[in-house]
Amino acid sequence: MRSAERINFAVVAVTATIFLAIAAFVAFSTSKMMENEARSTVENVVKATVGRIDRQMASVESAVENSAWIVSERISDPDYMFRITGELVQNNPFIVGSTVAFEPNFFPSKGYYYSAFSYKDGKGGIKRIQQGGETFKYHEMDWYRIPKEAGKSSWCEPYFDEGGAEVMMCTYSVPLMKRDGKVYAVLTADISLEDLTHHVAAIKPYADSYAVLFSQKGKPLVAAPAGAERSSDTVTIAGTASNGWTVELVCPLSNILQGARSLVRRIALFSVVGLGLIFFVSWSFSTRLQRATAANERLSSELGIARTIQSSVLKRKAPPYLGTVLRPAREVGGDFYDFQEKDGLLYFAVGDASGKGIPAALFAFLASAGFRMAADMGLPPNEIVARVNALLCRDNDACMFVTLFVGRLDLSSGRLEYCNAGHTPLVVVVPGADAEFLAAKNHVAAGIMDGLAYAVQETTFAPGTMLLAYTDGVTEAERADHEQYGDARLLAFASAHAKEAPANFVANMERDLDAFTAGAEQSDDITALAVLIGDGK
Repeated sequence: MRSAERINFAVVAVTATIFLAIAAFVAFSTSKMMENEARSTVENVVKATVGRIDRQMASVESAVENSAWIVSERISDPDYMFRITGELVQNNPFIVGSTVAFEPNFFPSKGYYYSAFSYKDGKGGIKRIQQGGETFKYHEMDWYRIPKEAGKSSWCEPYFDEGGAEVMMCTYSVPLMKRDGKVYAVLTADISLEDLTHHVAAIKPYADSYAVLFSQKGKPLVAAPAGAERSSDTVTIAGTASNGWTVELVCPLSNILQGARSLVRRIALFSVVGLGLIFFVSWSFSTRLQRATAANERLSSELGIARTIQSSVLKRKAPPYLGTVLRPAREVGGDFYDFQEKDGLLYFAVGDASGKGIPAALFAFLASAGFRMAADMGLPPNEIVARVNALLCRDNDACMFVTLFVGRLDLSSGRLEYCNAGHTPLVVVVPGADAEFLAAKNHVAAGIMDGLAYAVQETTFAPGTMLLAYTDGVTEAERADHEQYGDARLLAFASAHAKEAPANFVANMERDLDAFTAGAEQSDDITALAVLIGDGK
């Protein structure tokens, strides 16, 4: 019996040792797993917050940039400036104020200072005032001075609107220039940061976690709670928005690992059934791993199918007078081109959906489908864009949009009708001349605001003229040192290769882009459509 007892004791001791070792391993692994899952959760929250900032800022930037041309169009009517700023404030939910501030004495009849300012009065109405004066020398303020000196659009540092809305504000400024490059005015949009800062301050994935928000220059827009400290016992995840603002989310490890520590106590409490528990935990982990692996495999397979579907739908066989290229930066892309010949007229479109990946691809597909339906009805380009805009605005909770160029070309006469909705300009190479951009009214991109009116323009080209519609992935292709391909290189290439067949033209352009980027990772979708006029089809 003693020998048997010793054997039993040895078996129990060995089993207990194995159990304790496994229990310790399980406790350690569980803690790490929960910490990694927590990091992933925090990263997703930060990414979502950064995405919200980017979407809000992009909406404001697009609205202001797309309104700048109206100022120059109506520059002879200073009172009309109030209508421009008023419509900006009225049509964009994020904008609480807007002004067109002119250089001193630009309008002698209006005095030395003239700034047409419109703002929401907090009661559902819009007020309009002339802001400039000796007590408000706007040309000395950062929102006017900095973009004027830099010659480019910019966001100013956030500031507290003391004596006004009594909230944190930020201003986006677009300098308006004469043909000689001199700034004559600045068009702005003011946004309230109240909702955004409240949203960031309310982020709390764990009991004692907190979020902070800093401006590009490190100014705290949402500060850490009083007494909050950071140490090695906290998890901190940061993300930076496109305007340079930084979101940080800080979570104590004690909160994150609370579940793991509870698990260790339960393992100790039920040690009598340790082996069974270990078998269960091992089976549970194995099952979860298998499910995760299967899910990843399904996702990879579905992305491959999605890329195949997108290629089959968007990459269409082109006739000899057309050349096309569509190269997504990811498995699927947000660019598209489309064309349709009807009654001797060639309808063509090139578009670029905001965002990346599957959401952008779906939005681009929707825009392409809208183009095809409208083109099949024989509508002019402006009405095609209007119908695509109406289609994209329906249930657009993600605030996505598509820049779009639509043309209708008479293949026999060379007459082109076109409409540009926030897209890159068309490149034109007339025989015997250098390539240049086609002047076009730059309308608001499709999907931003329903009910917009779009205008059609038209011109006629001689036989042998090459037209190139493309997305910004061409001109913004970057080398490893971040130098971009740019407009000048594109025009030079078009001038040098204009006599080539369209298919060879776009193929050589793609090779020229690859040679320029020299193997650098493709950061954006590359799409182009070339049309040769009067080639006899």
